[in-house]
Amino acid sequence: MWHTHWHAATVAAAGCLSAVLTGCESTPVEVASPTAAIVIHAVLNPDVTEQVILVESSLTGRIDINDDLKFNPLDPIRTAGGAPISGAEVRLLTEGDSVGVRAAETLVGTRGTGRYVVPQAALAVQPGRRYQLRVRTGDGREVTGTTLVPGAPAGWTPGAGAVATPVLFDRGRDTLQLRWPAVRDARTYAIRVETPYGPWALFADSTQFTLGGGLRNFFADGLPSVWLPGFVQIASVVAVDANFYDYNRSGNDPFGGTGLISSVRGGIGLFGSVVNMLRREVSVTERQRFPLDARWRGTTSSGGVVEMDLWVDVAGPTVSSVSGREVTTPRRYLLGTLRGETLRLVTLAAASSADTVSVLSARLAGDSLVGSYDTRFATTGPRVFRRIVR
Repeated sequence: MWHTHWHAATVAAAGCLSAVLTGCESTPVEVASPTAAIVIHAVLNPDVTEQVILVESSLTGRIDINDDLKFNPLDPIRTAGGAPISGAEVRLLTEGDSVGVRAAETLVGTRGTGRYVVPQAALAVQPGRRYQLRVRTGDGREVTGTTLVPGAPAGWTPGAGAVATPVLFDRGRDTLQLRWPAVRDARTYAIRVETPYGPWALFADSTQFTLGGGLRNFFADGLPSVWLPGFVQIASVVAVDANFYDYNRSGNDPFGGTGLISSVRGGIGLFGSVVNMLRREVSVTERQRFPLDARWRGTTSSGGVVEMDLWVDVAGPTVSSVSGREVTTPRRYLLGTLRGETLRLVTLAAASSADTVSVLSARLAGDSLVGSYDTRFATTGPRVFRRIVR
């Protein structure tokens, strides 16, 4: 089969090349857009205060997509470049129930978002129970799915699994040991660490896992560090059902002919479930190794004091990556580069590399950082920072 296709393509190309002198013309052919499918993404979790069901249309080229929108978690489909389906009837049903609870669509202004929610007060999802999803769109199409929620560990209470235990983690010396009990109806377990470059995640069949301090994020460009000094990062483990596992382990392969393993009927996508096993709030630090590794204090023109902790994340021959946090503003993190004595430091609004508040360009001169903030951003700060004891 491969030989036949390759041979036909070669003959066609040769024919076209031989006709160059006399002209090789092609007639434009209008190809009809494929029919749009309903796409579902819903993962039930007994610990959350509301269950969220995302309903959208597959992209066929008929709709113009604005890729410049800032992501909005209350309008996640449109602001991530998708096409939400609004006005659908979305219901969650327990086993044996034919009516269920209707989900309410989130509105941004008066516009629908394709984000449908069922609050915990209307339906409290329970571990070990089976649930059905039913979606009916305005044009009469219907999508259904079923999930069996994994069981819960002994002593489980609603919401307890969402509470994180704080951990201090020296990435140059420590390892993070994760252990959890086995639960029934779990297809496997998913381990996840939140990073500013996107999550690091892995499936594990065992009930224990060790995360080293030098771990790299193979899901992100450039293989950045998973653990970043100065950051507080969430590490979690969830038990997952078969639907969640199959969907997330599969992918589209146009050459092999395989695609996503869908768990819904009448459309494509995921209707699955998870149960929290553990959650850690990891405060990452590291011993001082370089002159930049210190606490730096500066005073703004209005007299405000700003302090920040910096570390060289990964030292390079010409450029080193830098991470840290603002001490005076909780949960405001820093990423940057150090090229020789020149520092470029980005302040993040949240723990995401996409949320920039300000940019500092400075020169490291002994015990001082001297520079200025980019005027394109509203947030500025001191022009001079002095090294102090951390």
